[in-house]
Amino acid sequence: MNILNNILRGTALMLALAAWCSNVYAAAAGQIQFVSGSAQLTTTDGKTRTLRKGDAVNEGDTLSTAPAAALQVKMRDGGIVAMRPDSRVKIDSFKFNDKEDGTERSSFSLVKGGFRAITGLIGRVNKQNYRVNTPTATIGVRGTDHEIFVVVPGGPLSGVAPAGTYNKVNTGETYMANSQGEVSVRPNQMGFAAEGQAPQLQPLNLNIFTVAPAPQARGGALGERTRDIAVVDGVLQEQIYVPGFMLPPVLTFTRTPITASYPCFVMSPIGQPMPGICTATF
Repeated sequence: MNILNNILRGTALMLALAAWCSNVYAAAAGQIQFVSGSAQLTTTDGKTRTLRKGDAVNEGDTLSTAPAAALQVKMRDGGIVAMRPDSRVKIDSFKFNDKEDGTERSSFSLVKGGFRAITGLIGRVNKQNYRVNTPTATIGVRGTDHEIFVVVPGGPLSGVAPAGTYNKVNTGETYMANSQGEVSVRPNQMGFAAEGQAPQLQPLNLNIFTVAPAPQARGGALGERTRDIAVVDGVLQEQIYVPGFMLPPVLTFTRTPITASYPCFVMSPIGQPMPGICTATF
């Protein structure tokens, strides 16, 4: 009877632990897939910590990369955000209950620098629910792979590019809007919005973006996965360029699995549950 009670008690603890872990991961907006160099996360209450692969990011967090650093985040809806060096992005809001029912929300603020974004389920159907805010424009999507860069006065690129927001589309379509007007940006086009001016299409600025578009992918689950892998493997090599800046060798990489460890219950040699450590690879 004691053995049976222990087993039942252990099973109940395992279920409680599983529910707790599920809630923890469900609350996260995304997870860090890759970090090169120094990157930090600042919470809404002002606490700052160094980011590492596998760390969770949440609504309200601000992510920052040092001048020679970069990182990639896999969002819970399947989207990807790949930040460039010397950039700062805040996750203004992220609501996703694993289905597209109109309540999902994804909103970022790009303060400086740039990132490349592959939209996930948020914005696929209810496109108005995905936004990127910058100092000079708001960017919305129509299902897309796009890159955004903010040149600030006195910043590293201010000598070769006017201050403002640059938005290049690789696949899909975006729009840029501010109080002066709105413009649609389609594949291999670049939109630009300066302070006090309506957004407009401009020739691609090669001091900020590369010429080659992102790899095209077919539709469906396989296509989404192909697109996902193409971005994770290639975004840093393709998109980071500052005059006089050379990529360090560490940024030439291949995609490797992430292995996470977490507390769990395992079965002892006599068949009773006992505390242990489990691992998961994804």
